[in-house]
Amino acid sequence: MHPSKLVRYVALAAVLFPLAPARAVFPQLALKPVVLKQIHSPTTIAFAPDGSGRLFVCDQPGKIYIIQGGMMLPTPFLDISSTATNVADRKVISLGTGYSERGLLCVAFHPGYANSASPGYRKFYLNYIKTYVAGVDPAPNGPGTPANAVSVIGEFQVSAGDPNVAVPSSERRMLLYTQPQSNHNGGQLEFGPEVGPSGERYLYIGVGDGGSQMDNDLGHTGGNNTNPRPTNGLGNAQDKTRLFGKILRIDPLGTNGPGGQYGIPVSNPLVGVGGGVREEIYSYGMRNPWKFSFDKRPGGTNRLFCGDVGGDRTEEVDLIVSGGNYGWRYKEGLEFPLFSSGAPTNPMMLPPAEVAALIDPIAVYAHPGQTVGSPALPQLGLSVTGGFIYRGSAIPALQGKYVFGDYGTTGGASDGRMMGLEETSAGSGVFTLTQAIPFVNSTNPIVGQRILCLGEDESGEIYVGLKTNSGVLTLGSDGNPAGGIYKIISGVVTAALTPSKDNTIYSENTGNSNGQGFLYAGQTGSNANYSKRRSLLAFDVTGQLPAAASIQGAQLNLQVNLVSSANPSPTNMSLFRLTEDWGEGASDGSEPGGQGAPAETNDATWSDRFFNSNPARLWANAGGTYGPTASATTSVGFTLGTYSWSSAQLAADVQGWVNAPANNFGWILIGNEAFHVPSARRFDSGETPFGAPPTLQVSYIGTPELSRRETWLQQYFFVGKFVDDLADLDGDELVNLFEYAFGYSPNTATTAPGVPDAGLKVSTAYADPDTVVTITFRRDPRATDLTYTLEASDDLTNPNGWTGVVQSAAGGNPFGDDYVFEADAAGEAPIKVVTAQELLPGAGKRFFRLRVQRQP
Repeated sequence: MHPSKLVRYVALAAVLFPLAPARAVFPQLALKPVVLKQIHSPTTIAFAPDGSGRLFVCDQPGKIYIIQGGMMLPTPFLDISSTATNVADRKVISLGTGYSERGLLCVAFHPGYANSASPGYRKFYLNYIKTYVAGVDPAPNGPGTPANAVSVIGEFQVSAGDPNVAVPSSERRMLLYTQPQSNHNGGQLEFGPEVGPSGERYLYIGVGDGGSQMDNDLGHTGGNNTNPRPTNGLGNAQDKTRLFGKILRIDPLGTNGPGGQYGIPVSNPLVGVGGGVREEIYSYGMRNPWKFSFDKRPGGTNRLFCGDVGGDRTEEVDLIVSGGNYGWRYKEGLEFPLFSSGAPTNPMMLPPAEVAALIDPIAVYAHPGQTVGSPALPQLGLSVTGGFIYRGSAIPALQGKYVFGDYGTTGGASDGRMMGLEETSAGSGVFTLTQAIPFVNSTNPIVGQRILCLGEDESGEIYVGLKTNSGVLTLGSDGNPAGGIYKIISGVVTAALTPSKDNTIYSENTGNSNGQGFLYAGQTGSNANYSKRRSLLAFDVTGQLPAAASIQGAQLNLQVNLVSSANPSPTNMSLFRLTEDWGEGASDGSEPGGQGAPAETNDATWSDRFFNSNPARLWANAGGTYGPTASATTSVGFTLGTYSWSSAQLAADVQGWVNAPANNFGWILIGNEAFHVPSARRFDSGETPFGAPPTLQVSYIGTPELSRRETWLQQYFFVGKFVDDLADLDGDELVNLFEYAFGYSPNTATTAPGVPDAGLKVSTAYADPDTVVTITFRRDPRATDLTYTLEASDDLTNPNGWTGVVQSAAGGNPFGDDYVFEADAAGEAPIKVVTAQELLPGAGKRFFRLRVQRQP
């Protein structure tokens, strides 16, 4: 090891990796499945900048799929696989069930893709590997150099008539280079944030060192396949006359590059150097830059982050700069020399000035079983995947953090790992490594799944492409494709709970209560002899939160709807945890309810926990029995509106009730009861017909519950499977939308063909001279994305003659002129059967139909 580098390495290790084990700087996250069992090996997850919200997923064998509305469209956006139906469309090298780094590697959409005035309109770019054709494709790097396959950077266009279908024959091949070996192909494409002098946009291309090992084989500058191999070969990554081991930058719509199929930006760092140096080079000294990304969204720094796959000992993440040399093959991570096997004994062929200028990674970690550095680097993974700086809006606590992965962490690489970097201060270039991002419901490393790629959607949310095995076309144990797409979401869920009971008790009328009316707390004025009111509130925590939920926060919200002119000043009100059980009965003080009403059976009063019980159950201390320390206090003003109580103790109360439900007696709200201090307030209760009932917002570690739509789809289909609302899969003449609306299986016929009335029925009864028409239809109140409308018409020939007579929207109760009642479907709760009726006079006629509309 070079002496000066040894000192530098030790110092940098102390700066870069002060936290091993890692510090919990990342928020709790979760992985939500988006598409499973329908894609083989996802290599890129990208979006088109067109406002459509679509995701585009490259499948390594040569297809690009679209995910839209949570489903993967059945027709590929593009098929250039070796098995494409049209032989002329077959472009990607044939792949099998074995491991391979070749195939379709990346897609990038031109920034002007959706702008009809842009020269990049409807254009996108691919990085893929095709079979080498002698005499047609670029010659290998020298005599005796093998030609394993060819990397192609090609431009394609989407169909003018269908934005979900691209045209394989539209390809314009811009840049090709022949690979000497099958691995280290790089593969990333991304448009940078900069705009050239004439408005041009630049495309960045990740190119590996050409494969084999150590950048020291046939096809690698100075290398060959002898044993031992040469010790002083320059290697492709340091040879600036070759494209390998580099990040390139081109103008895909320019013409001044070799062959005239692309342009070379004049600001590229090696423009004009001469001597055969490739002017496309932006940075060099890379081993296998598999994935990189720009921090180019609003709030970002425009910096380029790259995961460069390591060799025998370490993995690294680099900040890429123009003209930067990242050291390969003379430097891996922070080490000189670099390998545990076959290491060059005299690798320093670079001039000393260039050696001193080599750029260190911003993060580096060791392979399992490799002891590297002092202090030793954490042993975390085998092949860095790279990632993104999060600039989305759904997870505020993740803002500005770099999320990345590693392909695998165990022998056989079966368990991927998600990690993160956080800059110690803005612009410092010094990052703290989080060795394992905390994920809900999955261990980290991610057991049994390899991390192939990360991607973004148009809003900046991050996705992960996983695979359960290493073979490109190897199926999973269930016989389905082994790849999957997941979305990173917050692992902290907020649930809004409504009271299971709430009540008011009165000091001056110890037998009064207000179980069904408003809530009161505080002390009245002199006109009511400074009487005290206290509110009791309880929430069914275990019934509305997952078992063993880990509570992160709690906030109680109450709506003030009346303040007496006698007490207009802000006043502190506190919640105390009750230590005895109590009841809410049927008492109702009505409007204004100031003194409540005589208690009814099981009402809580000032003296009774349960009024009229036998034996009597009184409070141990009149006015409620509660702990001595307030759980939360807030100042309630004299203006109407919502006031909130929140504290660590409030969250601890909820956690205690999750852990021990038998101790959940709720809280008592007590206002300022100092001598002759008016402080009373009136609040909406759970029974208030108008206004906002009390809500307890609880945040806990977990994953959001699936919507009814998601639950229904996953019950009958693969996650993310495309399901056409208007298709009839089981031939029962009920399309999928009605099967969903009625709570039926879409795969099993509900009724005999030709009898599509299983969810909608009409019957008649004669009441001379009139007819009573009874209509029933099924409704799923969990399907909050649906609107059910029963419509009636006197004339089938008039398309505008239909009138809504019963409606239920977003899971709400039915209403309308013909609505009579609804009841649970026998044995199928919570499915409801809605009943409507009309009186049809004399010999009249009437037609009915049920319209179901879904909000996507």
